[in-house]
Order: sequence, then C-alpha cells, then structure tokens
Amino acid sequence: MKWFRVATVGLLLVGCGEERVETYEVPKAKGAVEAPVKMLSAPMQLGFVADLPAGWSERPGQGMRIVSYAIEGTLIDLYAIKLGMGDLTSNVNRWRGQVDLPEASAEAIAAAAKPLMADGAPVQFVELFNEEADKGILAAIVDRSPMYWYFTAKGSVAELKTHSADIQRFINSIRFE
Repeated sequence: MKWFRVATVGLLLVGCGEERVETYEVPKAKGAVEAPVKMLSAPMQLGFVADLPAGWSERPGQGMRIVSYAIEGTLIDLYAIKLGMGDLTSNVNRWRGQVDLPEASAEAIAAAAKPLMADGAPVQFVELFNEEADKGILAAIVDRSPMYWYFTAKGSVAELKTHSADIQRFINSIRFE
C-alpha cells in the first residue's frame, strides 16, 4: 500500500507541468465562394406546349400531375397526367363515381364523348355534370400510344360549363415535343 502512495505522488509530480496555449494560423482556402449564388429555376419540361387562354396560369405539378393550371376567378382544378392505359369506359365510369353519377354503358359513353385532336392525336373529350351535387368533371384522353395523356378539370357545374370551350381550345392547341 505504501508503494502505491509513493507511485501516485510521483505520477502527480511528473504529470503536472506548466500549461501552454499554442495558436496556429491557417491560410484561407483558395477558390471558396465569397457570396451566395442565385439559382435559376429551369423551365418546366412538360412534354408538350399549348396556347393558354386569357386568365390561365401554369403551376408545377405534384405527385402524378405533370402540370396544373389555375383559371383566374374559379376554383377549377385542371391538371395533366400521363399513363400507360387509356380505356375510355373505365375512366369515365371512375370519373362519374367521383361526381356521384351512376355508371354508364360503353355505348352511352362512346356516344357522349366528343372527338377532338391534339397535334394529330385523337382525343376523347367528356363532360360529366351532376347538377344536384353541383360538381362536374371535364376530361380529355389523348391517345399517344403507348402512352395516354389525361387532362382533367374538376369544379362546380357553372364554372365548368363557362370554361368548357376554353378547355377544348386548349386541348386542340397542344403540340407534343
């Protein structure tokens, strides 16, 4: 035990020394950016261009939406998506369900669909209105096999009826890139 005390005192005496603070100078790194760089946003790459009617503005898409459009003074939700399937009957019946309308037969849907053209591609345009619920859908399926473009507008019956002609002109003006 005595030997342990002597060793501890010895270590303390040897280990305690004068503290010295040392400073260093490091040269500044060359080529460092001095000021923040302004990032430019790239234009949206939609895969198509079209003539926007007055009062429309383009907004970035979210999720599956490639792009969305705001129509001034309305609550219409107009957007575009691109899928690998384009069955008119199943899509129209799905949209009919979204506006609380019963399913329709393939024949009735085909008869009600208005043919349009978008850059030489056939388009099936449908108008679905539920007057009682005051909601509707205008939709266009553009056949660019093997892909199909969907342009869908959802809103109140009055707003959709007011803007249906503009939406159809917009669809007809599409030029694919």
